[in-house]
Amino acid sequence: MLKRLKTMKDLLWAAGIGLAVLALLVGLIAATFTPYHGDRERPVMQLKSEKPEKSAAEETAAPVKRGEGLQADGTLHPLVQTADAGEEYLDSLTILCDSSIASLRAAGLCAASVWSSETGSLPMSEADSWTIRYPGDGSQIGPASAALIAKPKVLIIAVGSDGLADLTKEKFTQSYEALIRGIANASPKTTIVCLSPCSVTAAYAGDEYGKDKAAEVSSWIKSVCVSTGAYYGDLSQSLCADGYLRDEYADGSGRALNNAGLRELLNYLRDHSVEAQ
Repeated sequence: MLKRLKTMKDLLWAAGIGLAVLALLVGLIAATFTPYHGDRERPVMQLKSEKPEKSAAEETAAPVKRGEGLQADGTLHPLVQTADAGEEYLDSLTILCDSSIASLRAAGLCAASVWSSETGSLPMSEADSWTIRYPGDGSQIGPASAALIAKPKVLIIAVGSDGLADLTKEKFTQSYEALIRGIANASPKTTIVCLSPCSVTAAYAGDEYGKDKAAEVSSWIKSVCVSTGAYYGDLSQSLCADGYLRDEYADGSGRALNNAGLRELLNYLRDHSVEAQ
């Protein structure tokens, strides 16, 4: 009996030693084929890009496009001649004008939206407080309010000669710049083009307004365009000779445009497209 117990004890010891040896061998094999990294972190696969994430503002910010909104840079941006933009371009325009050009609305020469007062009179001394008849519903509102509603892509400000004869530079620029900035604040993406004023014919004798005053006001408009970033369009290139409005483009008063003059104005806009500047 004792001999049998001793035999079983020896077998258990042998089995234990065998298991220990086997575990040691497994450990040695694992150590042999596993690289040692010491105290460093084990390398892991990088699934996320190391490029810094953009902020929400950067993700949504759109690049500034030339010809969109006001972009003042301290220089004058005159309209330069371009290829004919076509009737579709004219029809997309919004034209803010006084009595010398307001007949565009009745002449039906294009489908542009024409903003003017009920009578067509818009004194330049009061440009910052004009009231126009909004084409959408006939309501009487200011140009800035109209821009807030319509959000025109391109707005042409076509100043005629209302109230310019005795107007000083200080009063004009203050009122005219307030008009432009009011529109721009209401519709920031609207591109604004300021046209030079219509001159008068050589025979005109209605008041003190003449070619010299028209040229002077043109220089005032240029300075406002520089300060605001609006484009400047020189109508005298197409409508005038020696500073005077050509007779063939003038109505009987000698200071407003007839249909031929309106067509020439529209041709100028087609050939000086803002979108191609």
